[in-house]
Amino acid sequence: MRNKKTLKIIFLLGIFLLLVVGYVLFALNRSNHYFLRAKQSANLQDKRLLLEKSVQLYPNEQNLSYLADTYISLGSDDLAEKIMVGRGEVNILNKLGNLYLSENKIPEAENTFGKGKDNRDSLKGLILAKLKRGDRGEAEGYLSRLQKINPVEADCYASFLNLSEFKKAQNYYSKIENCDLPGLEKYFSEHKEGQNPYFLKLEAANQYYAQNYLKLAENDDLALLKEKGDYRDAYLLATKIYAKMGDQTKSDENKQKALKIDPAYTLN
Repeated sequence: MRNKKTLKIIFLLGIFLLLVVGYVLFALNRSNHYFLRAKQSANLQDKRLLLEKSVQLYPNEQNLSYLADTYISLGSDDLAEKIMVGRGEVNILNKLGNLYLSENKIPEAENTFGKGKDNRDSLKGLILAKLKRGDRGEAEGYLSRLQKINPVEADCYASFLNLSEFKKAQNYYSKIENCDLPGLEKYFSEHKEGQNPYFLKLEAANQYYAQNYLKLAENDDLALLKEKGDYRDAYLLATKIYAKMGDQTKSDENKQKALKIDPAYTLN
């Protein structure tokens, strides 16, 4: 009797396992079907629906990453964040870290990129997160680690980090063919070493401001004003920086300093 019961249990377990394996294979097949259809679709809403079906059936790094990109393209950053939080794949961690950076959620970005350890894109993200804080020292630490992994990409980021020292930044930039940081190609095509050094420092701070590295822009602009306290345009930049930071008092103070230097100047 015991042997019969044991055999029956083994038989039922076998049937159960076959059903589980069969369902997994079916789910994987249908998930891939929806994923491939999504890749072929040019309509973002159709792409979203197909990818959501793919993820519901069998979530994996590929379809989750593609769905997150689709959500971001549709302006649904909250949904993109929701599906990526808690995942451990480095590619998804870096995508989530970059989303946090774009939203100026610096602590979350640092924590997320930190999980990528010495992955090159994780290190690039940590460099940018530290620069968002205005902390060149810590950024240089991660830059040195990136240098060991990928010297060419490290030169791109070193150039951005050192914009306030034009010759040094240009030297790094001259070594690379491609750089994934926006604005640098245009910046170095429009500025030359022989230009006024104060103007170049101001333009570097302007570049940081334009890229939303406000603390870095503030630090460099204040350093410039220590060198040249009557620089109207540096005060005007400070006006914009503090306004964007939400500090209207400091913004107004710098506006008045600019007008005191040049009363005839008309602010837009």
